[in-house]
Amino acid sequence: MDLTKRVLGVLLFAITVGLLPSSLTACDGFWKTPTPIPTASPTIPPTPTATLPSDIPAEVIAARDAALAFLRTTYPTKAPPEGISWVGRNTTPPGVAGVSSYEFVSGDWLLWIGRPEISPGTFIYEMELTNQQAFFHWTGTLDARYTVLESNLNVAIEVLVVREIVLSYVREHYPAQAPAANLAWIGERTTPEGATGHESCRFTAGDWTMTVDYDLGTAAPLVYQVELRNASTAFVWRGQVDAEGTVLEHR
Repeated sequence: MDLTKRVLGVLLFAITVGLLPSSLTACDGFWKTPTPIPTASPTIPPTPTATLPSDIPAEVIAARDAALAFLRTTYPTKAPPEGISWVGRNTTPPGVAGVSSYEFVSGDWLLWIGRPEISPGTFIYEMELTNQQAFFHWTGTLDARYTVLESNLNVAIEVLVVREIVLSYVREHYPAQAPAANLAWIGERTTPEGATGHESCRFTAGDWTMTVDYDLGTAAPLVYQVELRNASTAFVWRGQVDAEGTVLEHR
């Protein structure tokens, strides 16, 4: 896979940990009408591997297995089954410093792992797992201890940006009630099977739930309707984000 294709994944991680709070509203060139996407622990026993080249670090294998274990728990009917064999290879381009990449294949499953070095000796793991036959597309981020920091199943990339824009807005205007910056969000496309013209996604993190809805294929400008609520504190925020990243709160 082209390493430059992964830049956006690293950008989203940087947004999640709060490194780029001021860049969210300057995404004019990035916004476009999204197309619906068809729908933690290092001690986890390793998944059998058919081929394990010597240039794939053991930490990458451990991160892979931790992610697969998480997927089987979170999406038991959709994730790769336990016990399948993976063929791996190092795909890091020659001469690239500070980031390495790897691919693992098992039948129709393709797993890409990027390992950027965010500080000397400290890595994170950006992952993309796809199975076109099963209409499965997952992206996730694990930290150096293989803890899942971000997980999204069949969620369009534009929706992830909308989520971060709303979270930044709520933290700015309601700092005492807003979600903490270090929450691990689990997202999933929730559009009913067979539905056309309307998309729905849901994100959860502890007591927090965010829903994002939007219409496709209309002449009207694209608008994302967002609701954020906390089941414990009863805090509720509703608003919308347009294609330019402008937030309009509903009072």
